[in-house]
Amino acid sequence: MVGKSGRTFTTARDAVAELERQHGPRSTTWTYHNAAGEPVGLVVRWDTPTGKDVRPVSRMADGSGWRIGGMPTPRPLYALTDLLAMRTGERVYVTEGEKAADAARAVGLVATTSPHGSNSAGKADWSPLAGRDVVILPDHDEAGERYADDVVRLAMAAGAKSVRVVRLVERWAELPKGGDMADLVVHRGGDTDLIRAEVEALADEANADTVTPHAPSAPVFTPFPAHVLPEPIRGLVTEAAKAIGCDASYIALPLLSGLASAIGNTHRIALKPGWTEPAILWMAIVGESGTMKTPAFKLAMKAIRKAQASAYKEHDAARAAWEAEHLLYEAELTRWKRQAAKGHGDAGDPPEKPAPPIERRYIVSDTTTEALAPILLGNPRGVLLARDELAGWLGSFDRYAKAGKAGADSAHWLSMHGGEAMTIDRKTGIPPTIHVPSASVSITGGIQPGILSRALGKEHHESGMAARVLFAMPPRKQKRWTEADVNSDTEAAVAAVFDRLFGLTMEADAEGDERPRLVTLADDGKAAWVRFYNEHATEQVELSGDLSAAWSKLEGYAARLALVVHLTRWAADDATLRDPARVDEASIAAGVVLARWFGDEARRVYAILSESNDDRETRLLLELIQRKGGDVNCRELVHACRRLSKVADAEAALSRLVEAGVGSWRTPEQRGPGGPKARRFVLNPAYSVNVYRNPSGDTGNGNPVDVDGVDKPTDADDGWGVM
Repeated sequence: MVGKSGRTFTTARDAVAELERQHGPRSTTWTYHNAAGEPVGLVVRWDTPTGKDVRPVSRMADGSGWRIGGMPTPRPLYALTDLLAMRTGERVYVTEGEKAADAARAVGLVATTSPHGSNSAGKADWSPLAGRDVVILPDHDEAGERYADDVVRLAMAAGAKSVRVVRLVERWAELPKGGDMADLVVHRGGDTDLIRAEVEALADEANADTVTPHAPSAPVFTPFPAHVLPEPIRGLVTEAAKAIGCDASYIALPLLSGLASAIGNTHRIALKPGWTEPAILWMAIVGESGTMKTPAFKLAMKAIRKAQASAYKEHDAARAAWEAEHLLYEAELTRWKRQAAKGHGDAGDPPEKPAPPIERRYIVSDTTTEALAPILLGNPRGVLLARDELAGWLGSFDRYAKAGKAGADSAHWLSMHGGEAMTIDRKTGIPPTIHVPSASVSITGGIQPGILSRALGKEHHESGMAARVLFAMPPRKQKRWTEADVNSDTEAAVAAVFDRLFGLTMEADAEGDERPRLVTLADDGKAAWVRFYNEHATEQVELSGDLSAAWSKLEGYAARLALVVHLTRWAADDATLRDPARVDEASIAAGVVLARWFGDEARRVYAILSESNDDRETRLLLELIQRKGGDVNCRELVHACRRLSKVADAEAALSRLVEAGVGSWRTPEQRGPGGPKARRFVLNPAYSVNVYRNPSGDTGNGNPVDVDGVDKPTDADDGWGVM
């Protein structure tokens, strides 16, 4: 993409020089920055006898240079770094244009504007106004009023706490047509204290368009559907969740990824000719520190780590035997060389060099594709990338950014999600080029919400990387001591399932090369799949952005999850399984339920990552009330939530939930003669889900977690009590 001059420029200075060659010396230049403080655009202005002339200059999207033309959308707000650094309680003043914003900033106000004119407000990113009190200072003309209307709408949509429109003509009746903050500063002679006081007084007097209290933007959490998992996997999930005191998803997600990696490249599910899906699952638990992610992860990984430990021992023994054989080989080779050098005709062929043993890998932690490539070459069935914290994996994409390798590494991972071929050219090592015909890597681990939000930058949303990861973000829960433990027989049964899956093999094609065995759909499985496919396609039509991308991947994930469930049923000797080579309705139904649950979680996670401060406070308060059984009075809420220090504060917070339709006030019967009626807040049915109760229809092991008690918090207090 190039500017009107048809050229790209190495620096912004070069682009401005070209504009000055065409239009003469500029009058003013304003610079726009991204959130990291890097310059991404310029607005260049010329003051001419017939009026002003403005030209934009912007950095190329790939950072390769600059062009004459507008910034790509969404465009940053002016003075963004100051806006992001502002103190709590400060107002944000929005003007129409950079000159007016500079005038407001000069008198001590926090001010900003959107780039490229009053008609381009909708192309800016207004999210920094979330949770802020916003004051708009429109130009004194019709265009200014239209701009103000646009900003009111955009600021409210971005989650602004309140929005006011202040017209400077109310302080200066002679404000000229089109006049703005810069004109007021000149008129008042630059008296900054006076001007700031006048504008702030106008803002105090103006009526505010406040954001109407609303229900949390994030949907209510639905318990993980452990009932669709085959035994003994379901048993381990429910028993471990109860023993650890965590949500079932904390166990289920790493277990499912591990099972998928155990299948690896040995099998694919064939949905129709030309469409197959591999047993590759990328799953991440999103949770704050102290939410029991680590102990749950360790327990879920126990079987596969045990298998890896046994493989290490076998390799050590094989390596020792090989070293002994290699010493004998070297001695025989030396004797053969001597005989051949003496011209002995009976020296014969040289001894055969013994091949070193290949280390069997089930699990890895190194995230770079250069390190993974030789492991995958020696383990063609695939591996599991397991990290307690996945931030290192996401961060590895940018590790070599200065050397230009980040894009290539990310591209390799995008291909690996589909089990495609991968070729790595190495600067060191033998061989210098490694080609993996089918790179199968399942992924599991945890990540904190703030780190995830930063790691999944714009480029990973646009590339589809974010949509390839299945997230779970269960609410925090209260802990209570329990003597419950995981039954050793359950652990042994799960380990046996893994061992049997590790025994699966690929088949050979006509040339003798290994390839996955295809598992097809049984008749009832095909009918169930077609129903899901059509329903899912109807849902996706209504979506856009991140959710549309997630839905496009969930389509294939339903089949992948069905494949994992199906072969796990086989490995567990499920008596209801008719044919392991034909995926039946039961396996498809399980995959569909799991995929739909992950779809619900995608809605929650994306909503939570983009929520305003007010949204977050509302959600956390709702989750706290849910843990209290959905029924609470103001005093109980004060005791449970350190953020609310007074009964009046609790009543105000609950009243906002009532106004938003989340719950209602109830007055129970008097308690004792003359006793007061304690008004209670009760959640409406749509929000009163016990987030740790098994879903309806589950006839499995009952409620796996007891949440009646409250322990002393072991992690940082977020103001909404122990969660």
